[in-house]
Amino acid sequence: MSVPVVFDYLLSHLGFFAVLPVLPPLLGRLLPDAGPWFIGAALFAFNFAVRGASLFCATVLHHVPVRRAMISGLLMAAFGFALLPVMPGRLGIVGCLLLAGTGISTNGLMARVYVAMSLENAAARNTVFSAIQVAVNVSAALGPILANIMLGRDMYTPLLLVAAGMYVLAAMAVALLVPAGMRPRDGDVRPPLRLGLLRAVVADPHVRRVSLITAVGGFLYAQFFSAIALHVVHVTESVGLRAGFFTANAVFVVLLQVPVSAYVARRMTTGTSSVRFLTVGVMIFGAAFAVMAFGGAAVIGVFAVVAVFSLAETFFTPTVNTAFSEIPGGRPVVELFNLRQVAATAGESIGAFCGGALFATAMQHHLQPVYWGAVAVFGVLAAVPYLRHPARRTA
Repeated sequence: MSVPVVFDYLLSHLGFFAVLPVLPPLLGRLLPDAGPWFIGAALFAFNFAVRGASLFCATVLHHVPVRRAMISGLLMAAFGFALLPVMPGRLGIVGCLLLAGTGISTNGLMARVYVAMSLENAAARNTVFSAIQVAVNVSAALGPILANIMLGRDMYTPLLLVAAGMYVLAAMAVALLVPAGMRPRDGDVRPPLRLGLLRAVVADPHVRRVSLITAVGGFLYAQFFSAIALHVVHVTESVGLRAGFFTANAVFVVLLQVPVSAYVARRMTTGTSSVRFLTVGVMIFGAAFAVMAFGGAAVIGVFAVVAVFSLAETFFTPTVNTAFSEIPGGRPVVELFNLRQVAATAGESIGAFCGGALFATAMQHHLQPVYWGAVAVFGVLAAVPYLRHPARRTA
């Protein structure tokens, strides 16, 4: 069951991570007069689309076969990246990023729906989501190497075409491996909410609890491909070292994910809430940025930050999917993962904007440690209430 989704994520994220680690400097190459605020706004738009675009077509996706929706999303992402180097001006660039992000969002949502519909046990779902996390990080180990080598040689048009090609290959894999006919509406008693999602985030205590900690974690995670991506360009001019930071992140995650997932699954079977592990991930994210505040000016310090950050990912990222999939109340599966998208969109979009605009401004005034310290304090303070009042599994 997990093979089609793992192949999808492996191939598509080879393209994704060939672009994402270098997207801030790449935007500067595509538009030389772009300032930090445009880069921040473009990163916000891309992250908003990646995380939240599927919210606006939830009703349609509820009725569309899973395989067809995944293929459509992958091809949209391919077109968005392929057109990016030839689209003129700020609006053209942002439009391509929105198109690519919308495709990524659609594919990601429907892939998670496929897993949730195929498996009913929370521990089994978490195991599959962890396998996906490993596949993603295999891609994340290879993509940044290609990205930094090609960007270092000003080959950004071929780089974007290679990324688009990976999405086309992923679409072909989905067409061959995902069974036809499965629709998200199968077994649901009502269509997913649309604007009512925001009301559910506020009014439903289960949704609110998971959404808030997910948004905080998303904000912190988004720093890696915005603020940290800009930081490594400032720390070293070596293309190999720049790629090495991102590749090390992927390698650490691959090495750590299996033992962490085994520990999380064992604890979940005894009743520990998935929210508890989201909180642990957020706390470790905060610790990573504390390390960055004190030692991030040196190359070895950045590698230490990457190691701590990677440990946080292994707790946080797979467990987000599990936490939303087990929210009680009989909600349609598309609605559950759209709730996830609301939280992730809010956290990661704002995080990407801050990492692109505010951090770049902090760099201009030599205030990087202040920025990292503020991010670390935010993460720790947001997690404390969850640690003081741990939840047990309710579903």
